[in-house]
Amino acid sequence: MRRPRRLWWIGVLVAMMSLVVPVAAAPIRNNIVNVDQFGDEKDLPPNLLSDEEIERIDRLQNGASYPLAISEISPDDAAVLISSNEGIAFLDIATGDTVPVDTTVFDFLVPLPFFGFGSYSWQDESTLGVLAVNFFATGNQDALAALFIDRFTGSINAAPVAIPDQNFGFVSVAPNLTSWLILREPPEASEEPPAVGSKSFTKRYTIGLPTPLIARESRIELPARLQRRVDLFRQQRPDLLARFLFQQEEDSSTVEVTREPYNLFLYDVNTGEERYVTSIPYASALLNDTWTSDSAQLAISFFGVPDAEGRSAYIGSLFSEEIYRDMTGNLPPRQNPVIQNNNTYVIDFASGQTQVIRPDAAAGAPILEAHDWAPGGQALLIKAHHPAYLKGRTYPVYYPRFSSRTSFRFYDRNGNGQFRWTKTFEHPMLSGGDVVYASIADFVSPDEIIIRGVVGSNRHPYYYNRVSGELRNLADRAGSYFNVVATSSSTRQIVFTHTSYTAPPDIYRLRWDGSALYRLTWQNEELRVEANLREDPVTFTLRNGQVRVGTLIQAADAPFPPKNVRMIVWQEGGPNVPMLNQWAANVENPYALLPSFGFALLITPVAGRHGYTPAIYNSLVDNANFGQIDIDEQAEIVQQAITRGWTSRGKVGITGCSYGGYFTIQSIVRYPDLYAAANPQCAFIDVLSEWQLGSVILPPYLEGLPPYKALNEYIKDSPSYGADKVKAAVLTFHGTDDFLPIVQNENFHLQLVNRGVPARMVRFIFEGHGLGMPENQLYAAQEQIQWFRTHLK
Repeated sequence: MRRPRRLWWIGVLVAMMSLVVPVAAAPIRNNIVNVDQFGDEKDLPPNLLSDEEIERIDRLQNGASYPLAISEISPDDAAVLISSNEGIAFLDIATGDTVPVDTTVFDFLVPLPFFGFGSYSWQDESTLGVLAVNFFATGNQDALAALFIDRFTGSINAAPVAIPDQNFGFVSVAPNLTSWLILREPPEASEEPPAVGSKSFTKRYTIGLPTPLIARESRIELPARLQRRVDLFRQQRPDLLARFLFQQEEDSSTVEVTREPYNLFLYDVNTGEERYVTSIPYASALLNDTWTSDSAQLAISFFGVPDAEGRSAYIGSLFSEEIYRDMTGNLPPRQNPVIQNNNTYVIDFASGQTQVIRPDAAAGAPILEAHDWAPGGQALLIKAHHPAYLKGRTYPVYYPRFSSRTSFRFYDRNGNGQFRWTKTFEHPMLSGGDVVYASIADFVSPDEIIIRGVVGSNRHPYYYNRVSGELRNLADRAGSYFNVVATSSSTRQIVFTHTSYTAPPDIYRLRWDGSALYRLTWQNEELRVEANLREDPVTFTLRNGQVRVGTLIQAADAPFPPKNVRMIVWQEGGPNVPMLNQWAANVENPYALLPSFGFALLITPVAGRHGYTPAIYNSLVDNANFGQIDIDEQAEIVQQAITRGWTSRGKVGITGCSYGGYFTIQSIVRYPDLYAAANPQCAFIDVLSEWQLGSVILPPYLEGLPPYKALNEYIKDSPSYGADKVKAAVLTFHGTDDFLPIVQNENFHLQLVNRGVPARMVRFIFEGHGLGMPENQLYAAQEQIQWFRTHLK
């Protein structure tokens, strides 16, 4: 991570303190502070903490590297490609030794996985292959190259790749890099074949609030130099990405859909041969794809996008739109394109023979997504996204983000060569909507899979044998396990990145029976030791008898249970996003930040979160629960913490960003005497205005009825109307370019100021939803720490 720009002159300023008079920052009006890193430095607000504390914040926020496996393990079970802030290298999974990859070629031949398309694949025991796009391409002939990376030397060889001359788009690339599935417009819809640089042949469709739509374990951390190159490529050559890559995301609020019933073809790079496979329905979007390791078979899933001919940008909700009707439970499944156009194609590359797997005919059938192949290609794993049946709504909600749970279905090849559903894996850890990293499973042998699911805040790997039914948690510690890859069934090991609230990420290996844990990288050990934190599991039994499990984070030398400490509670954004136990020290996720400065941080998933059951997940929006049920559960948890003597009134704060910001403000409105200080960030605060002007998805899902039918409920659920109830001291963070209008939070802040409530607002100029600039993170952390120090006893 680059060092924040503000730090370099701290030493100079300290040295000159006795010689010059400090320059005053811009005057503060209405307790609103502007932070503009692109303006004149003399107008930046002064630092609030000591140099030593600022430097510690910088190390916590920017000192962590994120080593992650980005390929499968080599065929001889010996090595895996990893990426981190420190570089890209091959990691020996026996010794932890690394061989750096010479990435200079990536300056002009940029691997497609850097853009979220395709993957690295082993061509033999020593060579890893990947397709790359040419930054300086002038036409089809030089647009693509195949890169072959030698695991023993880190050197890269490149070879040009022939691509079809006519209009086409990549849909999927096999591990051998030469077997492709491509998409074309039907002849009657096509115009002249476009050249490189022309407009994309698909249309983009806005899906609402920025949120991950598809769960894929594909985290990657690039060295700063490579990340800058990728960013530059997106800025200067978007034509190449739009030209070739179907489903290439510009941002997380759009997907690409077909504008015609497009045709799918198998394409052989070696021969140039194309074979028609099938046609996919109009307005189809890619859900997922998976190839067998020998590139012989492909399973690929699409789903339908509602209102594909609707408005280009959503400004409020419209009763007649399919997506609105789906969110409110008013769209019969037989009319719902999400489920009706859900097709999974199982394709044999050699013959072109194709089997189509459709959702079940029964009501409430789940959306199906091709997920993984068993070794040998005789079994296919398909993820099922089960729709949400919400109390008070007529029909189920199919949109994948809000599905009530997922499950995994095993499909086995029968004597006729067709795949048939034979068994299903279901478990509470797969409860909740399918957002990034929630539920993933991979075959490690024909009958064994490794599953990742969320229980409370922990995302652990589980071993499952579909023959014996054995299910076993492989984790021996709290936290989250990412980018899990497996060796063959002869050595029976997994390699993964582990991280937790108190441990920055590093890579480990582990046997499938949970034994022989071995640490392979030590990139963040110094930071872990410096942070010196402890996390303790906590449980709370609510008045309704349900149990909520959480984590209390403190300094390592703090006692547990705590005794009358300053305690801050935190909630994740979303909603419907898992509250994963992982390292972070930014102000939006202050897991390592606040406990490093003397505060106890309490994190407890409540109603509407992953990690419990589908009923608890759905309960957030059942009937008229929204705006109350999760807020009330958190308040009950805080009251129990006070009763236990962990803290006391006047010592409890609350913070969060986005929905966490909503949660923060709604909590201090609904429980004005419980929280002494609050730090809402990038907060969503007015459900009524969001229904009228903002996301077409979230308010209808949360409320179930339009405001014309439930105006009082909308007002009750919108903290913007409750400023007169607030007693807590409120520090507001918001970016001027946030898609959630800053003016709403400014108005809320001004109401507090006019009432004499302690309130301060920090406006971050040019920032969007959350703080992206390290300089702003560093300053915001000072504000956050200082505010809670001042207003918690």
